[in-house]
Amino acid sequence: MGIWIRHQHAMSYTGHSRGNMAAEELPLPLIFALVIFVPQAIGFIASLLQRSRIGGKIPESLEGIYDAKEYDTSTRYTKAKSDFSLVKDIFDIFFLFGFWFLKGFPFLDEVAVSFGFSMIPTGLVFFALFFSINFVMELPFDIYSTFVLEERFGFNKTTPLTFVKDRLKGLLLGVLIGTPVLYVILWFFSTFPDRGWLYVFLFITVVQLVLLFLMPVVILPMFLEMIPLPEGKALVTEEVEKAHSGNFLSARIFFAHDDKPNGKECWMTKDRRFAGGANGATLSISFQSAEQDSGGQWVMCEGEPGKGGTVYATSKDVTGSSSNWNLTEQAKTALNKTSDVENNPLMDAMASKDSVSTICVDIGSLRQRLLDLAERLGYQGASIFVIDGSSRSSHSNAFCMGFGRFRRICLFDTLLPLMTEEEIIAVLGHEIGHDRLYHVHSTLVVTIVYLAVQFYFLGQFITSEVIGHAFFVPVPKIYVGLLLFFLIWGVVDFVFSIPLTVKTRFQEYQADRYSIDADKSHAITLSSGLKKLVKKSKANLTPHPFYVFLHYSHPPLDVRLEAIAQYAESRR
Repeated sequence: MGIWIRHQHAMSYTGHSRGNMAAEELPLPLIFALVIFVPQAIGFIASLLQRSRIGGKIPESLEGIYDAKEYDTSTRYTKAKSDFSLVKDIFDIFFLFGFWFLKGFPFLDEVAVSFGFSMIPTGLVFFALFFSINFVMELPFDIYSTFVLEERFGFNKTTPLTFVKDRLKGLLLGVLIGTPVLYVILWFFSTFPDRGWLYVFLFITVVQLVLLFLMPVVILPMFLEMIPLPEGKALVTEEVEKAHSGNFLSARIFFAHDDKPNGKECWMTKDRRFAGGANGATLSISFQSAEQDSGGQWVMCEGEPGKGGTVYATSKDVTGSSSNWNLTEQAKTALNKTSDVENNPLMDAMASKDSVSTICVDIGSLRQRLLDLAERLGYQGASIFVIDGSSRSSHSNAFCMGFGRFRRICLFDTLLPLMTEEEIIAVLGHEIGHDRLYHVHSTLVVTIVYLAVQFYFLGQFITSEVIGHAFFVPVPKIYVGLLLFFLIWGVVDFVFSIPLTVKTRFQEYQADRYSIDADKSHAITLSSGLKKLVKKSKANLTPHPFYVFLHYSHPPLDVRLEAIAQYAESRR
């Protein structure tokens, strides 16, 4: 295909009218559409095969992860996600080809040109129009996925306000970073027709390296609260199934606070989830003395400790292995008054409960053990942070990111009540392994080499008449060619992604072995931790091999557990 395009491109220079005649005689739009459709069709077939395996017989090694009810829920969740994905894929295909064959690309160009700007500003307007259309088309699916699909199965914790803020931040970040980057790209290609691709490649490589350092310390904290893992203990409330997106008593972590009202310890939330009350934007747990006797009680209230905010729950004990909190009449009344999640952050599901329990987690011990592990494994200079992932979803995760003094070990707060201390340490041994085995570095090198190839071909075809005619664009333009090239290059991306995905699955095995080498006991705790993660996420235990081959960056759980067990046995 590349040779054929290059041949047609050459014809446009040797005989302009002859080249145009050949382009008009050939059904270029249909040929290009077929090429672009092939990976879409392969992905669609893989999704159908994947769906056919949902709810099948669980591998023997994974029996016991789900009971019958849990497996039924997992099956329904996986089918719902599969149906949603199939519908979205079909919509994307029809929208792309509809926009294409209704001559949407030349129409966008006409609109951009109508502003009367020079080439580069016109190109910026062209891309702004295209991305705006794409954003509007994606938004309904994004809303449905968050507030319908994930909500139905109890994962969503995102409020509408948080959702809107995240999207606006994403748009602002895209404008602030994307606009100057796109401006420089268009300037290079217009100023240096022959070597522009090389300068663009070098520029984009530098931008990517800068973003790698900025991501953990600037960009990610814009969307998620990153709390340095403190000393001492934390109190974690139980998670209630089918939690409402505004719930703030379910699955929350209260960190130890420096103040000690009434001479007692207290705890307070430090994330963005508690912004629903008139008396404060946080929740706290503290001891409240009784007025008429020497007794008292622990209270879970709105606002800072001792500030007299609305009390939502009370307890006689706070640091027991599983303390019970009784909901107050104020909480129950608030539930019955309104369903507005922004004014009433309590969840509907809690209305049927009279109490909620908490567990005590020694995060100070976890922090020290993680730092000791990082030091022992040579992961120097890392800081440990808790991410308030539960403000958006009940899914759990842990990862390491950054380089040098920018290194960060990140734990989602949903991980702390889910796993034991030993399991979290084993999982972080795996994550540190990715860094120490240079997986991030090797992937970065591969990506840079791939970018060089990509931008070289972009330089050859950015003003191709053949590509322009295929998308009904009469006159080649740099900014239009930039967009059209990447639409076609998606076919190459699809092919390239397959060996890259195989590579990442292999690296998961390597990181597992690294964690076991760090401590032989990690073989057991890593396996049990992975099982808990899968159960928590209601993951599909029977994926189709072809779908795994195309899309899975991690090995299927049964295969991965078998590899862990075999490696642990070989290490005895």
